[in-house]
Amino acid sequence: MSENEILSSVSKKLGVLIALNLMTLNSKATVIDNVALLDRFGLSTTEISEILNTSKGTVDVTKSRIKKGKK
Repeated sequence: MSENEILSSVSKKLGVLIALNLMTLNSKATVIDNVALLDRFGLSTTEISEILNTSKGTVDVTKSRIKKGKK
């Protein structure tokens, strides 16, 4: 197994752990809540979409709506 394959595997497993942790922390959290939380931690749109098992478009729209709501 190459170094890149190992890093990719570790990354996927960390994503699963993050997703499971989000679910157990607040089972009533919405996609908006989870996107906002992960965005605050500096994750990219792609990373957030993979963790939440949704599309990048959904994450982009959600982030945009969050930003509009703050103004």
